[in-house]
Amino acid sequence: MYAENLKKIRKELDLSVAKFSAKIGIPAPTLTCYERKERVPSINLCIQLHKKLNVNLNWFISGEGEMFNSSNTTAAPINVEQLKQDLFLEVRHLLQNEGVIK
Repeated sequence: MYAENLKKIRKELDLSVAKFSAKIGIPAPTLTCYERKERVPSINLCIQLHKKLNVNLNWFISGEGEMFNSSNTTAAPINVEQLKQDLFLEVRHLLQNEGVIK
């Protein structure tokens, strides 16, 4: 889901891979690997999406809710431990669906 959601964010902002990656502070080839599901996003990527683009991390991980946090409210602090657990579960689910693990 993260790969599709990264593409959705980039397209919503009408940014090329190069411009989007520069905006969130990662190399363009890394972003391409994320979008192709060749790499799993790091916690740092999630934090940058939240801080720099106001991305709703619940939406990014689960697809639930709005893509962006409401601009007229203060974003809730990030619970890094919960975010790690959520990412772990999402990656595990993806690997199970691909038949890599049981």
